[in-house]
Amino acid sequence: MGIGFIEILLVLIIWAVPAALLFFFLYWTIRLAIRHEKRRLPTPREIADQERRERMAAERVAQYRPRQRRSK
Repeated sequence: MGIGFIEILLVLIIWAVPAALLFFFLYWTIRLAIRHEKRRLPTPREIADQERRERMAAERVAQYRPRQRRSK
């Protein structure tokens, strides 16, 4: 006595279809959230933090750069 066609169809309708729909719904919501985050303009604080990080990185590079010796 094996599983009949009707039982397989019922399992697909009850479990597989909603699971696939849920997966695609979550996929699209996450994808749209990521796209929206990329378009978002940075706040003034984020701009200032980024400028500060860039300035500190430039100071570190200048600190470790070998200094030129004066020729006499």
